[in-house]
Amino acid sequence: MRTTDWLIVGNGVVGATTACLLADAGFSVTLLDTQPRPLPTSEDWDLKTYSLTPASRRILRAIGVWSRLNPARVAPYDRMAVWEQGEEAGITFDAAANARPALGYMLEQSRLLGALHAALGARPSIERVAGTPAALESADDALELLTTDARRWRARAIAACDGGDSPLRVLAGIDCEILAYPQTAVVANVETALPHQATARQCFLPTGPLAFLPLPPANTCAIVWSTTPAEAADAVNADDASFCASLGRAFGHRLGAVLKTSPRLALPLVRRHARRYSEGRVVLVGDAAHGVHPLAGQGLNLGLLDAAVLAEQAAAAGHAGLVEPQALFRRYERQRRGEVLAMLSATDRLNRLFLYHSPWAGRLRRAGLRLTDRIDPLKRCLMAYAMGDVGDLPRLARP
Repeated sequence: MRTTDWLIVGNGVVGATTACLLADAGFSVTLLDTQPRPLPTSEDWDLKTYSLTPASRRILRAIGVWSRLNPARVAPYDRMAVWEQGEEAGITFDAAANARPALGYMLEQSRLLGALHAALGARPSIERVAGTPAALESADDALELLTTDARRWRARAIAACDGGDSPLRVLAGIDCEILAYPQTAVVANVETALPHQATARQCFLPTGPLAFLPLPPANTCAIVWSTTPAEAADAVNADDASFCASLGRAFGHRLGAVLKTSPRLALPLVRRHARRYSEGRVVLVGDAAHGVHPLAGQGLNLGLLDAAVLAEQAAAAGHAGLVEPQALFRRYERQRRGEVLAMLSATDRLNRLFLYHSPWAGRLRRAGLRLTDRIDPLKRCLMAYAMGDVGDLPRLARP
């Protein structure tokens, strides 16, 4: 049985990116497709969209993925507005204040996966196989992964990029702290009476944040509405006219009337964090290691930074680092764990702050928003964090 340097389990965005980065670092890579490969999509806009930071764009550009995207399906946004329901004032961020062309980029999951899988196909050092993990067995200087169809794959290191419910994390015996939020996110694409003007908007409601994120059509936005499970069920099951009316009211009609909506999806919100990022020859990457509240749109961005840090540390260690990869994995975790914990804490505390209902808490929130909006150095610092420009960044992600 041939032994590959790296076995990547999971062919989603983070798994495909990790495979490309490690192949570019000179390693042999086998990518285990745990889900069907992306099929050609229609002209409709995906319900699953991502808000990518400039740092994530730099990573994707470095592996030749960004140039494969159709610019007409990517929506850069250069402004962001945040406020509390019922208040006119809030915080406005502008990319020009940081001398940047954009704060972030909205793009669809299927388009990004299509570009990534094309990039995988352009790398002959990456072997593509399909299967579902069933067991792990030690094998001298490697680890064998058994799939449910009784095949075996041997690798010196295995990266679990198989999502929040990661079967490989379970097989490796890594515990995960899980906190279920009292919220469910409703996602949809809507058409509004007024153009979005390349501005991402987020309103904090008593039940959670409501975001309108710009898509390429001037009057089309992707919405993420975090609310109670009961209200989310009502939103998904309501007729289109009722949903559009209630959505417009909740948003304060900042973009005029909501004219049209796509079908809606409801996604329960959960915070996850693995107690450790590796065990033996298995290392966790992306959602397999952590999951954050979507209010900051940072979930995928954290995963792409994981992939870039792991590949950078692996390249520095070279093939000798895979003889006993635990030292490599410890360096990877040291560089990423603090950054991830900071984002987990920030999003969790911000969500809880706006869910806390009392007159004094409301006054404190409003005063804080107004004060922050007036302090330009503080706003620039917050923007730098939101764009992924600061922190212990891998080389590929640095501005």
